[in-house]
Amino acid sequence: MNARNPIGALPLALSAAAVYAVLAGAAGYLTLDRHPPTPAPGTTAAAAPPTLPVITTTTTTPPPPTTTTAAALPPDLRRVEAPGGLTTVIPAGWAVATGTVATTLVATDPTSPRRELRLGGAPVTDPSTPLLDRIARAAADREREPGHRRVTLTPTTIRTHPAVTWEFDESTASGAKRVATAFWESGGVEYVLYSAGPPEEWDLTRSRLAAMVEHATP
Repeated sequence: MNARNPIGALPLALSAAAVYAVLAGAAGYLTLDRHPPTPAPGTTAAAAPPTLPVITTTTTTPPPPTTTTAAALPPDLRRVEAPGGLTTVIPAGWAVATGTVATTLVATDPTSPRRELRLGGAPVTDPSTPLLDRIARAAADREREPGHRRVTLTPTTIRTHPAVTWEFDESTASGAKRVATAFWESGGVEYVLYSAGPPEEWDLTRSRLAAMVEHATP
């Protein structure tokens, strides 16, 4: 270096610095092309923004409310209310009157007095005696009468209530009858359903009683 010309030496130094810078830059470029840069110690790479969960909502439309209605009765039946809080059905067109006791209604077929229904309820007068024993005692009393014959007397249940079915033959002023009855006890009340008809119509007589029991409350 010429001490007398320090200014002339400056361009050479600048040129060398420039060449070094170009080479250093090229080296860095090649390094980047081969490997990703490593963060300097003490620095933290910027984290990628978190991925937010996708929230979906489902709207469920509730079903429309259902309503329960009583089943429609067949056209040949009609509903009646009897003493003791009893409700049941009888054939449409049959005449209804009060029985020989105030606790019973009587429905009669206008075409034949032998087709008869009885229905009602009354407080139990002897609650210490089971229903079966009371009906058996009544049946034994009837069997002492002329023209009366027991067919069956069976303990059963009607809608979980203690019940008894009693079937018998009897002779009346209007002719021979075969009778099917059902007794049950609920809430201190004894209920009775009675269906009578000519012996040759026994299936119809029993079917009338079955319909009365099916539609009866309680």
